[in-house]
Amino acid sequence: MPSNEVKQRKKTTPSGKQNEETEETTKLKEEKVKHADLTGKTENRVSSSGVDIKTVTCLLSLIVSLALAWFVLQQATKFADVEEKYNELYKKTRDIQSLENEINQVSKKLESSEEDLQEALSSVSLVTTLEHDVSGLQTIINVMQDSERSVSQNMQNINERFQNVTDLWKSSLDQINLDIGNLKSETRVIHNKVTTKINEAEKNLKLLSVALEDLEDSTKRNSRVLQRNEDEEVVEFEKQLDWNTRQIQKLEEQGLVMVNKDSELMEKLADYQPKMEKCEEQLPTVENAVASILKMSSELINTEKRIEDLTVQVFNMEDNMLKVVSEILEIKKDLDILQVDNSILKLANELKVLKETVKEFDRAQKEMPVIQEELNTEL
Repeated sequence: MPSNEVKQRKKTTPSGKQNEETEETTKLKEEKVKHADLTGKTENRVSSSGVDIKTVTCLLSLIVSLALAWFVLQQATKFADVEEKYNELYKKTRDIQSLENEINQVSKKLESSEEDLQEALSSVSLVTTLEHDVSGLQTIINVMQDSERSVSQNMQNINERFQNVTDLWKSSLDQINLDIGNLKSETRVIHNKVTTKINEAEKNLKLLSVALEDLEDSTKRNSRVLQRNEDEEVVEFEKQLDWNTRQIQKLEEQGLVMVNKDSELMEKLADYQPKMEKCEEQLPTVENAVASILKMSSELINTEKRIEDLTVQVFNMEDNMLKVVSEILEIKKDLDILQVDNSILKLANELKVLKETVKEFDRAQKEMPVIQEELNTEL
């Protein structure tokens, strides 16, 4: 634009002073072919054209600075949008990590659910891909920041050059035009790069949103499957508790029967002691008494065998009850972690009742050898 205005002004100048102006212009602008055919100007025109070119260059500098500022503002708004999306993704990744921790805790306690563990591992792989994508977004943001810094540095360089142009416009006009062309090409290249990177970031964001939706669906499915498994385990546990209570009641009834039999045997032995004294006094009736004693001893041996069998059964039942109590404690820990409502509190109360019955059973078991020793001493 300034070269065309100079040509038009030089055509209107008088031909008397063309040689002087052509000598000055050829000395200043030998490097370019476009300005070789300039003829010259008058001294008054030279001063006025100098003022006009200064104003034109100032206007050009203002226009370029405004355009660059507008471009920087657009890039800043785009960068702010990308940063907001990145913050949202970061929050979602935190939520996903918390869900992952809960899933890992549940998977450690429920070793039987292999399918759930595989799905959890697939979700972990998705989270790693999300982390890689987030790192890619971070690199893109860093590149954009570097590009903005380079643009700001270029703006500073341009402002310094335009300040120098006001004093030395004849020697640096061509260089300013070249710089403006380079800046335009650089801004176009940077704009193209930024647009491509923003498009790639938007594609990655779409992919990440799809992956997040898939992960949410998988977590919902896993929670449903876990809830079903927990309900089934609770039902089975209630059935096992009912069966254990029935078995304990049966064992208590058998223990009462055995205690009654022991008391009857003790009474019989107390009745037989005066008879033994009479048998010592009466020798002819001793043989009959010995036969009756042998019969009673055989009965006592049978009762001792029964008592031993019952003790073995009691020990077995004690081991089973200890195993059941250990399983109940583990299930209680799992249920406390999962925070099940009032039904689990009822189960906890029933577990306390079972513990008390087991303790009473242990006491009865400890009292059984004392009863056996008393029977042996009486025999």
